[in-house]
Amino acid sequence: MNNPDIFPEEWRVVKDAENSLLVSRFNFKRHADFKKFMLLALSTISEQAAALRFLKEDAPGLSNLELAEIAPVILDIAVDGSIDNLIIARAVLLQYSSHFLDSRTVVENSLDNQIHRYLASGDEFLYRRLAELLVTLDLPNALEKLMLVCKNNENPDIAEIYRDFIKFNRLGKLCEASD
Repeated sequence: MNNPDIFPEEWRVVKDAENSLLVSRFNFKRHADFKKFMLLALSTISEQAAALRFLKEDAPGLSNLELAEIAPVILDIAVDGSIDNLIIARAVLLQYSSHFLDSRTVVENSLDNQIHRYLASGDEFLYRRLAELLVTLDLPNALEKLMLVCKNNENPDIAEIYRDFIKFNRLGKLCEASD
């Protein structure tokens, strides 16, 4: 069963391509301008999906310093990117925001620095995407801030976000207890 000749040529080609990709990824990660090019790729629509896949497959390969600079861009994609890129960006953030990783604090701090911009937009679409992200990342403090903006909002679409997402937040438990 250890005879490599039993596998088709296509299998060897796939393995060689995978090895080549791993070496290329390793070399790119060590490039002096890695962070600069990663930020450029994340900011270029045609390169964004490849950059996000690189980060997803490499996670948690970024140092906390690299993540601190890259996370705001990933957050913007996760909230306001194309649906395909939004999904990958959320997966990257989820990997870095695991409860047992130090990088969770970096993701939380980046979100804290940006949440005011999302909230100031008054955009129902951004609010809903933000709520989805906050639930996915299990960030109840940030979700509570969003819920307070959505609760009793004069825009019925934004008020609906409160009704849809309050069950995921401790504020919902407080409201239930007072009823």
